Amino acid sequence: MKDRNHWVHLAGIVAMVFWGMSFVWSTQVYQSLNPTTTIFLRLVVASIFLTAILFAFRINEKVKREHLKLFALAALFEPFLYFICEGYGLKNSSPIIGSGIIALIPLVTPIAARVFLKERLTPMNIVGFIISFVGVIVMLLNKNLELTASPKGILFLCGSVVVAVGYSIALIRLTKLYKPLTITWMQNIFGMVYFIPMFFIMEHFDPSNFANVGAYIGPLLCLGVFCSAVAYSLWAFAFSKLGASKANVYSNLIPVFTAIFSYLLAIEELTAFKIVGILVVVVGLVLSQLKTAN
Repeated sequence: MKDRNHWVHLAGIVAMVFWGMSFVWSTQVYQSLNPTTTIFLRLVVASIFLTAILFAFRINEKVKREHLKLFALAALFEPFLYFICEGYGLKNSSPIIGSGIIALIPLVTPIAARVFLKERLTPMNIVGFIISFVGVIVMLLNKNLELTASPKGILFLCGSVVVAVGYSIALIRLTKLYKPLTITWMQNIFGMVYFIPMFFIMEHFDPSNFANVGAYIGPLLCLGVFCSAVAYSLWAFAFSKLGASKANVYSNLIPVFTAIFSYLLAIEELTAFKIVGILVVVVGLVLSQLKTAN
């Protein structure tokens, strides 16, 4: 059982690595494409990749008609509404600030999980959540203890937190019915369908951007394969074993990995505040996973 738990926690961490990097990859793609166009193409890549994997290895499951509404609801929350809020929020902020606000998810999720899923938490779990979030706040401060970001960007990012919690509730129910790969495959297909009208109507896509495809094709493929396909599959697996509250605390690792990758790629500076914040986040994460209430 211990070995299995190690795999569950590793799945959560790897998913956060990819999602931490997604803020960097998205920022790179947004230099050439609009958020809606980026998200639609990202979902296309993910859907093709997962379809190939499922059918090549013959591990596809038959989805029951009565469960399609639940898949549609989950996909409405995420990727559709979540990616819209995250995409336009990130376009009006920086990668680290964007990932830091997303880290609010673990603080909001336990409340929803308590109400809708009857999940129980120990005092140590709650202390871990709070400590981890404090670490995120420290990461977002500058030397003058100021948090600077566009109000529009913050509003969109806060919206992504709300819909992510709704997705968590739907995801827990889906993990009791289907395998992680099937869930991720279906939500990407539904999400792609949701984005079709926005891609062709709401976004004034400039065909000339295709001439600059070499500048964004790499990050775009990484977003589709690693962030929308692999990471979501690992996340669904972790969710099925840990529950919504304890799994979502891993979201606090997103700004940690974003800060590290942004520094390594010379996008943002890794300050003393960010280093201290990273350490606090890790301590809080460990505490939050120590013991589950019976």
